[in-house]
Amino acid sequence: MEKDIFEIEQEHLSATYKKLTERQKILEEEISALDAKAIDDKNDIRDNIRFDYADSEASMETLAEIEVWNRYIDTYNVQSDSLGKSLATVNKLLAAPYFAKIELLFDPDEEPESYYIGRASFTENGHRQIIVDWRAPIAEVYYNQEMGHTSYTVEDRQISVNLKNRRQFDLVRDRLISYFDTQIAIEDPILIQSLSQAKSDKMSAITATIQKEQNIVIRHPDVPYLLVNGIAGSGKTSVLLQRIAYLFYQKRDTLRPDQVCLMTLNPVFRDYIDNVLPDLGESNPLTITWQEFLDMVGAPFRNEEYDYTRSESLEKIRDTLPTLVPEAEDFLDIRQKDLVVIKKEEILSVINRFKQFPMGSRLIQNATDELEQRAKSVLKNNAVDNNEEVTESTAKSEQGEENRMENDFGGALKQIRRCSFLNVSHIAKRILGTDTITASEWLYTMMELTGMCDRSMKYVMIDEVQDYTMAQLMIFSKFFPGARFMLLGDEYQAIREGTLSFSDLEAFAASEKKKFVELALLTSYRSSPEITEMFASYLPKEKEMLVSSVKRPGEKVLEKKYGSDKKYYQELREIINEYKEKDGLTAVICRDQYSLEKISAALSDDSVMGDDAPPVISGGEPLPKSGALIIELALAKGLEFDQVILPDADSQSYPDDELGRHCLYTAISRATRNLAIFR
Repeated sequence: MEKDIFEIEQEHLSATYKKLTERQKILEEEISALDAKAIDDKNDIRDNIRFDYADSEASMETLAEIEVWNRYIDTYNVQSDSLGKSLATVNKLLAAPYFAKIELLFDPDEEPESYYIGRASFTENGHRQIIVDWRAPIAEVYYNQEMGHTSYTVEDRQISVNLKNRRQFDLVRDRLISYFDTQIAIEDPILIQSLSQAKSDKMSAITATIQKEQNIVIRHPDVPYLLVNGIAGSGKTSVLLQRIAYLFYQKRDTLRPDQVCLMTLNPVFRDYIDNVLPDLGESNPLTITWQEFLDMVGAPFRNEEYDYTRSESLEKIRDTLPTLVPEAEDFLDIRQKDLVVIKKEEILSVINRFKQFPMGSRLIQNATDELEQRAKSVLKNNAVDNNEEVTESTAKSEQGEENRMENDFGGALKQIRRCSFLNVSHIAKRILGTDTITASEWLYTMMELTGMCDRSMKYVMIDEVQDYTMAQLMIFSKFFPGARFMLLGDEYQAIREGTLSFSDLEAFAASEKKKFVELALLTSYRSSPEITEMFASYLPKEKEMLVSSVKRPGEKVLEKKYGSDKKYYQELREIINEYKEKDGLTAVICRDQYSLEKISAALSDDSVMGDDAPPVISGGEPLPKSGALIIELALAKGLEFDQVILPDADSQSYPDDELGRHCLYTAISRATRNLAIFR
């Protein structure tokens, strides 16, 4: 009797799983053997190496022997790291070996070839591909969802194929649950099942359910500025993380995690996404907030929370600085502890020696070189005057003298090399004609003066870009001059005044004479149709008409009005308790800090909820894994919850103006399954 498709696919899965377990065993044995050999060699080093420093010749032999053993140790570390990564990949595949299969016809006279697609690649005997990595060029055929004649690209070469079948799998380890042959993924059962699952405190990877419009973003060719303009719930952040994983795969020989910077709005969101890339076998990039960026670049102060510097201020600094005539107050004395090594007036005289250069990085660099030589001369003379001991061997060696200077007088030399002798705040205030400056104005002035930047960064990703200012974008562009920018956001989720518009982004790229590409994501995968319809109603009509959602079972949005505080808190408590009984997380999202404190205090009252009141998420702690929480809208941005309660959705918290509508649109769109609005 002929086997049916389910049996055939189950047999293939079982065979693949067996190969994976065999590879797992081999890798574990190799790691164990390597560890045992490392221990033996370590003992051999301990027993046989002689540390002889009796004379220079013996010292050189000892150091050479140590260097040989260090190389052996480095070799072990490289082998151990490689085997460990291979084992981690196999363990990951054992949880679910693959999620899709494509059957491709390359030649009409031949039989179709089958390719199974998973989160990582797996080969047998080093050459026969058992599982194809989802980021491999051939996997693009699966995500493009174009049955029949299609193509994919390998190193700028287009390969034409005929996609005969596109199959999706629901499987766990070595057990096939079901499969689906489908041409259009947006309504497929795997996607619906994924969207219907309860949310947790961590974001999940969407590798198996990447949609065509999302795949276009993930695999888009590099451009200087790529803007992803997506509605709420369209998967912008997931797409961002998948693109980072894709870039690491495509550029695995040239791109390191420390060469990718992800700007995020708050630590809560960073914690929410920190498992996605490791789950795909990649390391997280540098992920920082604006405030952490300021700390990283050495800004001596920062604004309370948000920096609303106008771009006009930075433009004035840029245009005026070259014409500025230096004065003594533009500088700070160079000190070595309590000793003034070079006074600011002397620094001015050095600066004036290079007045053929305008005030800026070239002038400061030339002056810095001379200031360092002067400082060394002063410090050396001061040491002699104070009868500080200088040994004969040190004095004979120029390198030894340099080392002594660094050890004894490093503070003054660092001040010069870091250009800390510049009174940046004073210079910025002179240019702007103000008594105070912002952190952005200080940093931009510092960069203009010194050329301070990070040329090693290759990609900068800015999530929720609509909540940044044009001044911040100017700073990122200047600080990361060699980076390509991926900007993700939704103009209608801008919840603060003074932030940039997407037309500003395009104009900025044009001013830098760099290519700008905008891609749209208009399908909401996060929320039920009922919730999607609700938040889309706060969009302009022409935008609302373009929004679509994935159809799946949903519940009617609950809207409440209350007449008294007692009734209000009673119903709020009842809704929280009702939602807490459901799967997943429930978020009580408050418009601002004032509302959050008021509602949190009221719910904590013994007569309302007492010890059962939801915890407040303030930004320094991760989300709970289940139950309910109270969170301010600014921290809830980018997150999603199964149930959302808006306890203060009245005209006072959300006025009927552009900003109020943006905030309500943002708050409503955090919900995936249930939504309660208290008007």
